[in-house]
Amino acid sequence: MSERWMSITEAARRLSEAGDSLDRSTLSRYLKQHGEALPTRREGRSTLVEYEALEAHRGENIRLRPVERVASLSAAPVGPDGAATRSSSNGRRRFTGTQSDGAARKAMADAELREMELAERRRLLTPTAEVLEAGQEAISKMQLAFDRAVEAEAAQVSVKYGWDERQARQAFKAFTRKGFEAFHEEMLSRLDELRRAKDARDLDGDEAAAASSQLQ
Repeated sequence: MSERWMSITEAARRLSEAGDSLDRSTLSRYLKQHGEALPTRREGRSTLVEYEALEAHRGENIRLRPVERVASLSAAPVGPDGAATRSSSNGRRRFTGTQSDGAARKAMADAELREMELAERRRLLTPTAEVLEAGQEAISKMQLAFDRAVEAEAAQVSVKYGWDERQARQAFKAFTRKGFEAFHEEMLSRLDELRRAKDARDLDGDEAAAASSQLQ
């Protein structure tokens, strides 16, 4: 068996030894979830995975590590052999990583780009502007439906309970308005979260693309 490719059980063991604790079943689910970026292959009765690409992918998965690691990793310059370098006090660059480190970074960058491209092809990523437009249209239709319901309900309660129809209508409209204000605030908060998440994805994509271009 090639050292580059290994069984899921062995890969889970090595990741756990490196501090990324997980078992075989968890890793198997992870590979299925990220199958486009982390292809596997069969060898006899075993399923093999490319360990370097897997290790890099998990190390740089935004859901598994602080966001700052992407920035620090992608910002590091690379040498001609793909290894990371750093400027010393005399202005010269010195190597701080190996060629294997550079290959792992490139594998990570390529994997993240493939995942984003796959998500866009599957229409899993919806532009925030489309969400906002659809939300505004839905709110307008819902508000119109409530206005119609208020008129009908005010007339009914005035007959059923002897309430003044005008006062009942005003009370219902005030209740509806407060409900929509609370709903509107909640939607704005959710949309703001979507924008921040999109900005974070765009930043990760730009940094991954920059890292990939540096390593090519």
